[in-house]
Amino acid sequence: MINFNKKIQEQFANMCKTGKLFRVSLTGQQLWEIYLKSFKKQDDPVFRDPESTVHNCNHCNNFVRRYGNIVAIVDNKIETMFDGEFDEEYAPSATEMSKALKASKVTEVFFETFNELNSLPYESCSKTNESFRLGINKNVKRYTKEEAEKYGVVKPNEIREFEHMHLNLPKAYVDLTGSSIESIMGNYRDAKEVFKRAMETISLDTLHLVRDLINQGSLLDGTTHLYKIEQIIPLKEEYDNLPATERENWCWVKSFRLPFAKFRNELIGVLCSELSEGEELNKACQSWNKRVDPVNYMKTVAPITKKQIEDAKKFVEENGYAESFNRRFATIDDIKVTEIKHINVGKGDIKVPTMFDNVKATSTRHKRNEFDGVEEITIEKFMKDILPTCTSVEAFLANSHQGNMVSITTANDPDSKPIFKWPNNYSWTFSGNLAGKSQIKEAVKSEGGKVDGALRFSIMWNEDGKDILDFDAHAKEPSGTEIYFGSYKKPSKTVMSGQLDVDMIRPHKMGIENITWSDKAKMKEGVYRLWIRNYDGGTNKGFKAEIEFEGEAYTYEYGAVSGRNDVQIAEVTLKNGSFTIKHLIPESTVSSKEIYGLETNQFHKVNLVCLSPNHWGENNVGNKHYFFMLEGCKSPVSIRSFHNENLLPELAAHRKVLEVLGTMNMIEPASKQLSGLGFNATVKDELILRLQGSHKRVVKIKF
Repeated sequence: MINFNKKIQEQFANMCKTGKLFRVSLTGQQLWEIYLKSFKKQDDPVFRDPESTVHNCNHCNNFVRRYGNIVAIVDNKIETMFDGEFDEEYAPSATEMSKALKASKVTEVFFETFNELNSLPYESCSKTNESFRLGINKNVKRYTKEEAEKYGVVKPNEIREFEHMHLNLPKAYVDLTGSSIESIMGNYRDAKEVFKRAMETISLDTLHLVRDLINQGSLLDGTTHLYKIEQIIPLKEEYDNLPATERENWCWVKSFRLPFAKFRNELIGVLCSELSEGEELNKACQSWNKRVDPVNYMKTVAPITKKQIEDAKKFVEENGYAESFNRRFATIDDIKVTEIKHINVGKGDIKVPTMFDNVKATSTRHKRNEFDGVEEITIEKFMKDILPTCTSVEAFLANSHQGNMVSITTANDPDSKPIFKWPNNYSWTFSGNLAGKSQIKEAVKSEGGKVDGALRFSIMWNEDGKDILDFDAHAKEPSGTEIYFGSYKKPSKTVMSGQLDVDMIRPHKMGIENITWSDKAKMKEGVYRLWIRNYDGGTNKGFKAEIEFEGEAYTYEYGAVSGRNDVQIAEVTLKNGSFTIKHLIPESTVSSKEIYGLETNQFHKVNLVCLSPNHWGENNVGNKHYFFMLEGCKSPVSIRSFHNENLLPELAAHRKVLEVLGTMNMIEPASKQLSGLGFNATVKDELILRLQGSHKRVVKIKF
C-alpha cells in the first residue's frame, strides 16, 4: 500500500499542476467495486472476516468513494491518479480504474471547502495551511482476546499499523469563502454549458461579421464589446478544428474561470446568436441598438461591407439570377389556369367613360354583429365542397383586415431562373411589406410581450413613425390594484398574475404596450377595467387596441385624444370561471375606412381565389396561405418584391446584401395588380363571404 499510495500521490500532484481538476460521472462507489474485484485472487487473501480480504478497508473505501473520481484534462484527454506503472499487486486494479474513469464523462469541477474539510476526521487544519490532507494516512490497531479468537490470524494484544490511501490537496483547490460546494460547482457547470452552446451555435462567419459591424460603426457602443469578439474568435477557430470526441473536455478546460464564458448570454452574444439563427441583419442590428440605447436605436448605418456586396453581386450574376430580381406586380393573366380555384372577371364589356363615373352611390354598410348567426364553415370544407359550385364570390372587407391585405408579385421575365424555395417565380407581400399578416398580437410578440395568457390588453400607435408621443396602457383589477408604467412592470406581477411586460416611451417606431394576466386560476372574480392614457397630452393621431381572452380577440381604433385624458376601452368581467366583455368604445368594425382603395364594412367582388405560390402544383413549402383577390383592390404604396426567408438556401447565404436590395428596389404601385385578402392556414382568422351558385348564401369561413 505504501508504494501504491506514493504513486497515486505523485500522479495527483502532476494533475494539480494543470490548475484545473474535475469529476467524472463514474461514482466513487462504482470505482471502489472495480478496485476490489480487479485484484488477482492470490494478491487479495481473506483477512479477519471470511467475507472480507486484506484490501477491503473502510478508510480506503471512504477515500475512493469521496475522491477516486477526480481527474485532470490534458490535451483534451482525461488523466487520473491511477495512471502509470504500479507494483504487480496493485497494477490490475489501477489499470481497470483508470480505464473506467477515462471512459466516463466529465460532469463537474472539483473543489473542497474549508468548512467541509474541517468537519471530516482527517488531520486538523486551518486557513493558513498550504495543503490539506484528503483521507486518513494510517492508523494503529490493538487486537483484543475476543478478536484474536474470532479472526484466528492475530494474537491477543497484537498491535498492527495499517496504511491507507490519502492525498495532499494544494490550497488553490480549497474554497475559504464559506460558499457551499453545490453553488461553486453550479457556477462552473453553468458557465461551461453556456460556453459550449456558444461554440455550437454561433458560426465563425457571424463572429467575423459582428467584428466588421463594430469596426464600421454599425452598432451603437459596439467598441465597448469588441474585445470579447476578438477573444472569442480564436477560441471558435480552435473549437471548429477539434475532433468531435474532444470538444466536450475542451469546453470544460477553456470555460474554467474564463471571464466571458457566458458570452452567449451577454448583449453581444445575443446579437451573434440572432444572426447565426438566421435573423435578418437589419432587424438584428436595430434590436441591438434598441437594447444598448432605446432612445438612439435608429442611429445605425448600413450594416454591410463592400466585400459582401461584391460577393453577392458576383454570385447572382454567375448563377443566372440577375433577371430574377427584376420584379413587378402580378396580374390575373399571369396566373396559370391550373392554380385558379375560382375566377370571376365579369362579362368583359368595354365601358365608355362618362361624366358620372366619379359620382358614387351611397354605400350599403354592415356591422360585424349582423353576421353572428350565419353558417360557419372551415376553409378546407369551403375549398373542397362549396367553392367549385359558386358562380360568384364576394368578400366582406372589415377594418380588422388591414393586416390581411396582400399582393402577388412576379418576375418581369417569365423565363427567369426561380429564386424561391418553390419552382416558380411568384411571391407575395402583405400590408406593411411583411411576409405574413401584421397584427397587434404579432407586434407584441416581436417586442417580447406575452400573448398566450388568460387575458391580454394591448395597444399600438405611431405606425407611420410620425406620431412620437407617450400613450400608456392602464388596467385595474377587482381588488383595486392598478397596473401601468409605474407599477407591476416586468418582472413584477400582481397576486392575480397581472403584468405590464411591454412599455414604450415616445418610440420613434411603432409604439406597443401590453398588459397580460398569465394565470386564470389566480385571477379574482369581478370587473377588470382597461383604459388608455395620453400621458404627454400633446397632439396625436390616435391609437389601436386589442383585448383577447378565451380565443376571442376584440379590436378598437380611436382617433386623436385631446389633452392629457383617459379613454376607457372596455370592462372585462370574470364570473364562474368565464369572461364577458362590455365595450366602452365601439369595436373597430363599426366605422368604415379605405384600405387598398376599397371601403371597409362592405362586400367586394372576388376576382380570383388561389393558394399562395409555395403551394401551387405539387409544391408544399412552408405555411399555406389562401388568397381572395378583390376587384379594384390596389396597394397604394411601393412594396417589397421578395422576402429573404423565402429565398433558396444558396441565395440566403447572401441574405445581408439581399435584405438591403429588397428594401431599395421596391415595386411601384401599378394600375394592374393582383391584390386582396390573404389568410395564413395556421393562424386563427375569419372571413364573411356572400356566395351565388345554385342559391344565394352568406357564410363565415374559419381559418
